[in-house]
Amino acid sequence: MYSTIFKLLPLFDAIRLNILLLVRRYIFKFGKVTFSQTGEEIIIQWILKDIKKGFYLDVGCHHPYKISNTFQLYLHGWHGIVIDANPKLIDKWKRKRKQDIPVVAAISDEVKEVTFYEFKESEVNTIDEAMLKEWKQKFNYRSERKLTTQTLTSILDKHLPQNQIIDLLTVDIEGNDFNAIKSIDLTKYRPKLIVVEIHGFDLSTIHENEIYQYLTDRKYTLVSFATMNGYFLDSER
Repeated sequence: MYSTIFKLLPLFDAIRLNILLLVRRYIFKFGKVTFSQTGEEIIIQWILKDIKKGFYLDVGCHHPYKISNTFQLYLHGWHGIVIDANPKLIDKWKRKRKQDIPVVAAISDEVKEVTFYEFKESEVNTIDEAMLKEWKQKFNYRSERKLTTQTLTSILDKHLPQNQIIDLLTVDIEGNDFNAIKSIDLTKYRPKLIVVEIHGFDLSTIHENEIYQYLTDRKYTLVSFATMNGYFLDSER
């Protein structure tokens, strides 16, 4: 992997990452370097262990390295479409992960004008007003601006390479996650694994959850839930 990193990342970033991996290898022999927020990449790699160089759709991709569900996959030869409503973050993707297809967009299940609320902690930016109230109590609110949303189906129609299978859809857009899931036509574009952040998920009342109901009705099976994410595997693929 060490030499491959230099092909995938800018020189300085590749040197820093190689140093980190060498330290881990020789000092912390049983340690594991992870980039996702709560170990999502470990679960994803375990579920999709038979796929060597897959294709992902990363919605709410945020930073190309930090708290990324797909960076570890990228280092192992995966690539995909990455989407965020913050153009400054997408500019970083263009510079740092050149194998990916970056798109600036706010995602919802219909095309409409929304307010995009931005925080100093950019990972909690949101278009969801209920989430805004909660985040204002915990994080540093910065600004807001108007955006027009797009659907995942429209973005895939435009950007997905011809005949490309989607192996992974990961969604983390702070309260608007269900609308993003509803925005993809699962009869046309069908990811093998969908990883979605679910706030307030209760395993004791699992059948009442709207995301669970929606995906299981469309032949997806909940194969894991950890911290704040549900992992739904296509039952037909």
